[in-house]
Amino acid sequence: MRYLGNKRHLLGEIERAASGVGFRRGVVCDLFAGSGRVGRHFRASGSRVRATDLMACSHIFQKVFLELPGPPAFAMLRERIDLPSPVGAERVAAALPADADRWIPTRRALAHLEALAPVEGLLTRQYTPSGASPRMYLTEENAGRADAMLLELRRGLGAGDLTEPEGMLLLAAIIDAVDRVANISGTYGAFLKKWHSNALQPLELRLPATVEGPVGEANRRDACAWIDEVECDLLYIDPPYNQRQYAANYHLPDLVARIPFEPDLDALEDSIYGKTGLVPWKESASVLCSRRGTECRDAFASILERARAGAVVISYNEEGIITRDDFEEMLAAFAGVARSRLGKVLHEIPYRRFRSDADGRVSSLGAERSYRELPGRKRNEVHEWLFSVARSR
Repeated sequence: MRYLGNKRHLLGEIERAASGVGFRRGVVCDLFAGSGRVGRHFRASGSRVRATDLMACSHIFQKVFLELPGPPAFAMLRERIDLPSPVGAERVAAALPADADRWIPTRRALAHLEALAPVEGLLTRQYTPSGASPRMYLTEENAGRADAMLLELRRGLGAGDLTEPEGMLLLAAIIDAVDRVANISGTYGAFLKKWHSNALQPLELRLPATVEGPVGEANRRDACAWIDEVECDLLYIDPPYNQRQYAANYHLPDLVARIPFEPDLDALEDSIYGKTGLVPWKESASVLCSRRGTECRDAFASILERARAGAVVISYNEEGIITRDDFEEMLAAFAGVARSRLGKVLHEIPYRRFRSDADGRVSSLGAERSYRELPGRKRNEVHEWLFSVARSR
């Protein structure tokens, strides 16, 4: 899934940072789980991962990446339906075991969903040009197929034809498929005014890249409160770093994640509003996105003060709200040493800034955004900060 701040390219650096503060394997707490790549990586390395994120779509991926014990059987679904031939082995992610045959029941379940005829559901009515409020997020064909899949998933979970792990696995595949054909350039904060080539491709389900390892724990809790209940060997923190609220910028995948479980779909659809089809999200707003006074810094300091962890690794962007000085002060307190004795806790990683308007396309919200060039940097170069420290013994 396209997710701002995804750490796919930094997994090796994060693992080295954890190793540098003495962590090999054990219990890892992923406090802002996001796309789930970091937690999945640590599980594959032999650690038990406990994770939380308020986003519904993130929670679905955590359930699959951290809790799924292995390939599900889909026994009840196979009793009710003569499932079709499985989708091709090329749909099995490279991170899965080489023996794709173990996943044949799942691949047959994916084929069953793909064979459903399109229906006019919530996505078709609200996020296509033919809807009452025309929004160019999805073509009518792809939205109709996704609506059919989600309603079948809702029916199967309600009737007991699918276990929760089976439903979560299929739902993760649907969220990922919708994301691949969404008519966006970056986040869902805006849709494009013209169809991008990927949006015109047919919706295709792929098997999520699950891993095997110690069974972990997925939560949908506020990290600032949940930290009081967690004890771990390594605390990994990848918080939001600017004023962009994830709940407002990923409302469509979050809505897809909710449809199979929502008690009242009519009420959910009635709550959709605005040019981009938002759903009410203010209750999920994070104080870590606040530039008011010291709110953000104080909230982060409180997390570290209450953390029961042997070591911490923090990912942050140098353009973020919290300053380097603030981080070093907080980490010295976490480690239990004077700041002058903290040593080197920061590793800087240069990368090219993500720009959703880099190719000149104009979104549904109008003009392109301007970006500040940092002193001493190449054009569009920014640095990812990777802080790591262990508690003093």
